Amino acid sequence: MNILGQFFPPYFSLHYLGAMMTPIGETLEMAAGGIFIAILAGLMAGTWAGAGLPGGRIIYRLLAAFRSIPDLTMAIFCVVMVGIGPAAGTLALAIFYSAAMGKIFADLFLAAPKEPVDALRATGAARLSVAMFGLLPLRSKDVLSYGFYEFESALRASVIVGAVGGGGIGTELVGTLNALDYRRTTTLILLLIVLVALVDQAAGLLKRRPLAVMVLLPIGAAAFWMNRPAMLAMSHAFGTFARMLPPELPSDAIGQLPRLFGETLEIALGGTLIGMTAAVPLGLLAARNLAPAWISLPVRRFLEALRAIPEVVWGLVLVTTIGIGPKAGVLALAFHATGALGRLYAESFENIPAAPVRALEATGAPRVAVAAMGFLPLALGPLAVHTLFRFEWNVRAATIVGVIGAGGIGQALYNAQQLFFYRQMMAYVLLTWMLVTIVDLASGTLRRRMKVMEVFA
Repeated sequence: MNILGQFFPPYFSLHYLGAMMTPIGETLEMAAGGIFIAILAGLMAGTWAGAGLPGGRIIYRLLAAFRSIPDLTMAIFCVVMVGIGPAAGTLALAIFYSAAMGKIFADLFLAAPKEPVDALRATGAARLSVAMFGLLPLRSKDVLSYGFYEFESALRASVIVGAVGGGGIGTELVGTLNALDYRRTTTLILLLIVLVALVDQAAGLLKRRPLAVMVLLPIGAAAFWMNRPAMLAMSHAFGTFARMLPPELPSDAIGQLPRLFGETLEIALGGTLIGMTAAVPLGLLAARNLAPAWISLPVRRFLEALRAIPEVVWGLVLVTTIGIGPKAGVLALAFHATGALGRLYAESFENIPAAPVRALEATGAPRVAVAAMGFLPLALGPLAVHTLFRFEWNVRAATIVGVIGAGGIGQALYNAQQLFFYRQMMAYVLLTWMLVTIVDLASGTLRRRMKVMEVFA
């Protein structure tokens, strides 16, 4: 039988769905517990850095450095430190999102309106008071909005960290694939899509009722406490960490680095290009100011489904169906990028000026010509920025799908961890961080230049 046919029909039964409530609960608990700690730590670090308090610049650089470590790499590190299970996944998400949210919060505070802050400073208030009573109130809506967004991201990431032993749906997915039980794999993927959609809807409702966050904070605290690292003894943690130092690679591994870096960039670039190519027509079809509702709504739901499935899940399925190697990684990133870019492109098309489009329509041009000669040129700047950001994202994701057999430096990192070669593992962690940081800096520079070009165009 064709292996794709073995994934269908999905396996649904009340008994199985009941059994899946445990991994689904673990996934939600990891996301909620990790984000709870991330909000507290990120808000404190971001406020300190954004207010320019002593050591703020150092804190900001540390946040940027930790944010550059992919979440799956952080999960592997935490599994080594505290053992397999939801505790490692929760800890990994807490560290990663503390850095991510702290950096964004710092950027928000640095970009806050100056007049109210200067007025408060003129009263002689201390920097900490200015931060607490000036910056925080000014940016409270942005902080809440970004917090909800990151919870949605953490839910997807909790599946990713589960793939390396963090528990939840991710661990269950790996188990079904290893057991060749592909119908259950499909069931889990469908449950994941439904779960992400429900969380997205709930987040949308909560954004309109910010006070509801006060109810969610105790839930997040309870989730973290239930999945706290039970075996995090300092002697064990420091002993394990000491075995990772100094980082080193044997000569044959050093010789493989150009190939590993090349495969990682190949996966990221290939996935971005394929995703971009597919996202342009899909984004046009999803744009509500171009396509009728009976077309745009189904296309939007399709893009949401592609985006709801994390890259590592796509990678697990593709490695099973087409085999290990970079090809599976490229396609995994392409599927997810199509969903993400398609949605962003659609929003960019909807934000273009209406007057030029109406002028083109008044000539009697068909819709295809209006799209090609009106929508695409007018949205070209935002499309390019979104694509660059997706490439930056995909470099991180390329290290993630490498862990499950798609090649690149991620696969070398995972192999070193599985073989308990901790010094090699630490070397690959540092090399991964270096690669992601370089791409982030280069992409950020290009995006800034493109925005300047848009201003003078």
